[in-house]
Formats: sequence, structure tokens, C-alpha cells
Amino acid sequence: MTEQEQTTADPTSPARDGVFTTAAGLDIEEYYTPAAIEDLDYDRDLGVPGGYPFTRGPYPGMYRTRVWTRRFQVGFGSPQESNERIKYLAKTGANGFVITIDLPTSYGFDSDDGIADGEVGVTGVAISTLEDMEALYDGFSPDSVSYALSIRPPVSTVTLAMLACVAEKRGVPLDKVIGTQQNDPYYQMSGGPLQTVTQFFPLDATTRLCIDNIEFISTKMPKLNWMVTNGYNLRETGVNAVQDGAFTLGHAFDIFRLCQERGLDVDVFSKRASFFLSCSIDFFEEVAKFRAMRRLYAKTMKERFGAKTDECCRLRFSVQSAGNTLTTQQPQVNVIRTSMEALAAAFGGAQSIHLCSYDEGHGLPTEESSSIALRTQQVLAYETGVTKAVDPLAGSYYVEDLTNRMEAAISAKLAEVDEFGGMGECIKRGWLEGQINEARYHNQEELDSGRRTLVGVNAFTCGPDEDPPIKVHKIQADVWGERRAAYLKEYRAGRDQAAWAEAMGQIERAWKAGENMVPVIMNAVRNKVTMGECHDAMRDAMGWSFKNAARDAAKREGVG
Repeated sequence: MTEQEQTTADPTSPARDGVFTTAAGLDIEEYYTPAAIEDLDYDRDLGVPGGYPFTRGPYPGMYRTRVWTRRFQVGFGSPQESNERIKYLAKTGANGFVITIDLPTSYGFDSDDGIADGEVGVTGVAISTLEDMEALYDGFSPDSVSYALSIRPPVSTVTLAMLACVAEKRGVPLDKVIGTQQNDPYYQMSGGPLQTVTQFFPLDATTRLCIDNIEFISTKMPKLNWMVTNGYNLRETGVNAVQDGAFTLGHAFDIFRLCQERGLDVDVFSKRASFFLSCSIDFFEEVAKFRAMRRLYAKTMKERFGAKTDECCRLRFSVQSAGNTLTTQQPQVNVIRTSMEALAAAFGGAQSIHLCSYDEGHGLPTEESSSIALRTQQVLAYETGVTKAVDPLAGSYYVEDLTNRMEAAISAKLAEVDEFGGMGECIKRGWLEGQINEARYHNQEELDSGRRTLVGVNAFTCGPDEDPPIKVHKIQADVWGERRAAYLKEYRAGRDQAAWAEAMGQIERAWKAGENMVPVIMNAVRNKVTMGECHDAMRDAMGWSFKNAARDAAKREGVG
């Protein structure tokens, strides 16, 4: 039997159907020669690291100068409990933290709202008051520790105001505050989550607050990143790498257009724009995706938006390894998956990397699984040598050809988005939903047919007694709900009711007057207006109300 016949006969060989493509369907040749990149112009298409068009990385020295930030997802129970986990991870070498919030907070409700029953602190930390934000920063200073708040408008407007107040109380000038505020109005772009968001707060109003945040951050907090697009959540819906790149950039360009319509200067507001992206398991496709997105972003910022400086054409992003590539079966194998995804993110030039823990499919990370995720990054950064050369895969016939084809494919998909009038219209008209559903069907069909191998699921499986049990992090939702309700009752009883009422009135007046809401909400939280009350005041100003039936529907969908 020949080598080719042996390969074809193997039922688990990637050659079994005779077709080689990337996960997004781009053809892969058997091998590559200089002919694959004969049209590549070094100055136009590559340049040097830190120079336009930034294909080779946003900064000159990259990891030789500074290793990527090693972020970890933190957020469960109370702010105090989450703060203890942050302190534990900081001691073990983590230097950046993604703060996830629970479902009630993510929709702008306090922990004692009826909709929060059974969900307080389960999927993230509960934040209802300025004191909660202060507790998260206990032992840390906003100008020295990098928190990325995993949140969206309108909630992110309140947390931004809280962060600014924490800095003021600590004596930290606002222009020294670091970290990242997620600021994606389309954070949940499809299906039930988007419908739930728009039941509780109008989409156009959410977009207004997004621009308010950008205006405040770019003028008052110039070291704070604002995350224009949460591409990670989009990728988790099942779309492929080409769709990921196009929809993520398309959304960002929509927001930039709105910023310019507000009168904001692209050479000011775009400096701290950042992206949150997913790195999936198709190694070379993901590397090419990041390089292509950087180049396409640079060209668009310069040619469409008129950015005059290289700094404003520089795409910067944090990466989280893909949650949807992980399995509940043989969970320890997920360590290998996340390692490869982290390596692809590093070769792709990420500014910070967050690895999912191997127990992702079972619950929130334990201290043990978090520690393994951190050690994985440290081995990559300090033992493997991958940080010693900048963009070490540059010049590879395969990688450069794939980067070029990825850029062309993303551009073509972006043109489809533009035909619909931008990503906002794609969402409102249901086109994006159709794209996502098609991708989900395709992915499932690939697994069911065996054309895509998933170790432990449709190949190399174990018997039920062979898959060892793992320790799972448990959250006592009822206990935390009771404690938080008691805390908020005491909090409200201890405030100056006249000052609180005046602050609530100011929110309504400012909203109707079209003012930037961040300073107004800063005043409100200083006067003990809670997260939920800020949202209530803005809804009242708009005359926007929702019925109890909407809350009941949200609870049935798992929101509350």
C-alpha cells in the first residue's frame, strides 16, 4: 500500500475526503513556493513591525520589548469574593484581569430586583453600587492594575462613571487611569440576547451612550482603552474566521462613522480604540486572520476615515482562546487546545491574551484551572523562544499567501455589510442572524458527518468510566442573593434622600437635553444612586417602559 493510500484509508485522516481547506473554506495547496507571493509588495503589504500597514504588528519591538498582558477572567459572587481571586492570581503572576459581571448586572438591574432571583453572582460578579466598584479595586490602584470590564452600554456608562469616581476618591488623576472598558452597543448581536437587550433599553439609546463613553474617555481618560467591538462573543455564535473579521471590523467602522457625526476628531478618539477577538483552533488561519485584519484596518482608517497619524491606523486587540472549541468530554485535553490557540494569538501579534480554563464547559474556573491557564502562558512567553523575534512567521509562502487571501475574503464580506447600510442595519434587518444560523448549521453538519474531527466527541472517545471527574467551582446563588438584598436595603437606607432625588432628576434632565451622560452619572453614583436606578431614570426620561411579561420572558430565556 502506498503512503497516499495509507493516508486515504485512515478514517481519521484530514485527507479522508480528498479536500484540504481552512475552517472558513479557503483552499490549501499541498505545498507552497515563491510563486505564491510573487505579487507581494513588501512596503505596501508588509512594512516593518510598528509601521503602516501594521501587518507585522502594531509596535516595533513587540514581545522583545514587552510580553503580552496575561489576562484572566474573574467575576463571581460578590465584589469582595472576586477581589480575593484577583489578589490570588496577581500573586501567581497574572497582570491583567477580565471582570465578568452576572446576568442581572449585564442588563442593568440591581441584585435585589425580582429579575435577579437565582442569578446573583452566578455567571460573574454583581455590581450595583459605587462601593461595589471600590471593593473590586481593594488593594489595587486604577493607574497600576489593568481591569477589562466585560460589559456593554448602557451598563458600561454606569461602570465607567463608577471607575472615574474610584480614581477620584483614590487621588488618581483621570488621565492616568489604565485598563479597558468594553463599549460595544451590539455586544449581543443576535437571537434571544439581542431581543432581551432591546426589551430593556432601546438600541438607538444604547448606541448614543456608546458614543458618550468614547467622547468622555478620549478627552478625559486618554490612557483607558475603549473596546469598540466584542468580536469574541460574535465568533462564539459559530461564524467562521472570514465572517469574524468582516463583522468585527464592519461594526467598528459603523461606530467610527457615528463618532465623526457627533463631531469627534478621528485623530483623537481612535487612539485608544481596541478590539476583543477570539482565537480559534485552525492555527494558520487564525494567524492570517489577525495579520489581515490589521492591514485592512490600517488602510480603511487612512483612506475612508482620513486618519492622519499611524497611531490612529494601528489595530490593537486582546485575544481570548475560543470557548466553543472546548469540550466537556475529556476536559484536560482542553489544555492542549488553549495552548495552541494562545500560540496562534502570539504569532498573530495580540496585545493581551486570556486563556479559557480547561473546565470551561463545566463551570467558572477553579483556582487550580486558572493557575494552569496562567502557567501555560508563562511557558509560552518565557521558555519557548517565540517572543525573541517579531512576527516570526513573516515570509512564509503559506502564511503570506493565506494572509492575502484572508484579507480579500474579509473585504468581500465587508462589501456585503456595506450594501446593507452597515452592521447596525444588518442586525436590525436580520441579515446577520441569517449568517449566524447558516454557520451554526454548517458547523454541526461538519461534526455529525465526521468531516471535522473533534477529539473526544466524534473521534478518540472514551467510555463513561474512562473520563475522570474534575473539580467544579460551585456558586451559592441563593446565599449571595440574600446577602446582596440585605446589603442594598442598608445602602439605600443610609443615603441622603434629597441628594439622591436631585441626582435622579439630573439624569432625566440631562438625557432630554442630549448631554454626555458620563459626568451626570458620576454625580449620581456619588449620591448613592444604584446601577438599576440609573437605568430606570434614563428609561423614564425616554418614556421607555417594559412590562412584567418582558421580565418573565427574559427569565425563561435564562436572563434572570
